[in-house]
Amino acid sequence: MALVIAASGPVLAQNAGKRNSPDSASFEIVRSHTDIDVAADGSYVQAEETAVRVLDSRSQKAFQQTTLAYTEGLQSLAVEDAYTLKANGEKIPVPQDQIMKGAGATSAPGFEDDKTLTIVFPRLDIGDEVVLTTLRKQIVPLFTGAFATRLDFSRAVKTDDTEITLTSPKSGYPLKIDAVGFDSDHVADYAGKTRRVWHYHNDNVATFPLDSVLASDDQPHLTVSSFPGYDAVGKAYGAHFAGKADVTPAIQSLADQITKGISERRAQAKALYDWVSANISYVNIVLGAGGFTPHSAAQVLSLHYGDCKDHVMLLQALLTAKGISSNAALIAAGGPFVLSAVPSPFYFNHLITYVPEFRLYLDSTAHYAPFGVLPLTDIDRPVLLVPDGTVSATPNNSADQSTGKTTLKVKFDPDGTANGEMQMSLTGTAAIVNRELIDAIPPDREKELFQISLGAGADASLDRGNIRSQSDPFSYSVHYRVPNVANFGGPGAVSAAFGVGSFNASSLAFLGLMPSSRQLPYACPSGLVSEDDILEFPSSIQITSLPAPVSIAADGMRFDMHYQTKDPHTVVGTIAMRTDHPRAFCTPEYYAGVRADLGKIAAALHGQILYK
Repeated sequence: MALVIAASGPVLAQNAGKRNSPDSASFEIVRSHTDIDVAADGSYVQAEETAVRVLDSRSQKAFQQTTLAYTEGLQSLAVEDAYTLKANGEKIPVPQDQIMKGAGATSAPGFEDDKTLTIVFPRLDIGDEVVLTTLRKQIVPLFTGAFATRLDFSRAVKTDDTEITLTSPKSGYPLKIDAVGFDSDHVADYAGKTRRVWHYHNDNVATFPLDSVLASDDQPHLTVSSFPGYDAVGKAYGAHFAGKADVTPAIQSLADQITKGISERRAQAKALYDWVSANISYVNIVLGAGGFTPHSAAQVLSLHYGDCKDHVMLLQALLTAKGISSNAALIAAGGPFVLSAVPSPFYFNHLITYVPEFRLYLDSTAHYAPFGVLPLTDIDRPVLLVPDGTVSATPNNSADQSTGKTTLKVKFDPDGTANGEMQMSLTGTAAIVNRELIDAIPPDREKELFQISLGAGADASLDRGNIRSQSDPFSYSVHYRVPNVANFGGPGAVSAAFGVGSFNASSLAFLGLMPSSRQLPYACPSGLVSEDDILEFPSSIQITSLPAPVSIAADGMRFDMHYQTKDPHTVVGTIAMRTDHPRAFCTPEYYAGVRADLGKIAAALHGQILYK
């Protein structure tokens, strides 16, 4: 992902969120003073002092070591002061010779300009503060003659004293400003320039459900931009991308080789996308060399790796070699669904490809994503096409574009042991998510993972399927054995949601987290999930009762569940849930309208099979 050089802001708090992610109750911002002095050519000097108090072991670990990044040649970065402030007032400085200098996210050739400074705060205990003062200089403007920045603060974090000062040329430099949650700005003349000052504090800490969607403009923020519109942002990026996707003889030869024997144009595009996705390693550069400037397609082909910008340049060059036009498309992957009111390059964090001939968005950095299928983080989000600056949006999924089909077979031994086999088949976005999840499980941790959901005595094995294939469906299976699931010595029951499947205990846990109401939009991706269950009991057992059939239809969703006996000792069931929403998020008003139905679904899945 990672396209741009990070905008300014309270670096300590931002770094904490990126690593161990302490929650809002884990730390508080005592002081955050930022002073930015902008020159007419777009270069600037930014001085910042931040003090953060750690409140528990999570933030203690997160803030103990802080790493700052910059691009050598474009920027300079100095740590002017860093110390631990003990709760009793003692100040423990970090010596300058103990500030570690290093490479950025990678030391791979082509990214040598990425540099870091790492500060380790000494004797940091709960209740202490980490205090950091830095001076960053943007020596070479990111965009010639233009300036933009964005500073974000969370209502979930207690903030005592925030002050932002911006000094800019007095004339001929119009700025668009969007300040939310700040006191009214104070404007004054200063040394022939205009100085603006904003203040912010937050005493009333808010909490949000984990699935809440916080649009950037909903949170306290300050966005400043000299760009008159998003078309200007697109053109400015176009200047950085110009000539980077040129077709060289080597690229033409490769395109011809990849598409040999393929005449249909969409099939050619698919073959080229598949090759880039499979053969060009993705280097996730948070702070890339020339943050907005990619390597040339020829360089990327030579290196066989690159960041998102590099992926897009090579794919664009290969497509061009076959006469298929494409655009680079800026996107806020995993970010808000609404474009920022002020046109700023800092809204975007990722670059993907748009092929207008097929009306397709492609993300070759999403290693598990088949041609024409986007990962969840890219779905239903605004995009800015480069270089023309057209604002558009990636499509939302329909239910049929993200499906999961489960077949679950469980045989119970007379001693109450359950022997289970789960077969899962997935398509579209659901397949991408599951490929990622399965691939992330260390082989030596499989049994431990399934014991969490099935119980400490469980024994389980995972057949991962063909994770590397980008063809749908993606299938995998789980085989497990769980002792003491049932007591067949007398009347009893087993849960209809027993085992590993689409509608198991983890599903119930998620449904059980339903808040009484919502104040913010929340993620509600569309999809179709279905499950066929076969539960075989010992011949000595008689089934006495089954969960009642359930059919629930509500706005944007439908749930059906039905169990029956196949023979005196075998129960078969079918469960399906379809969600089809016009957007990838739902509103608090929608939630209020369907919450009762969600509760009925949760209750239905708690049904039990009774026996004697």
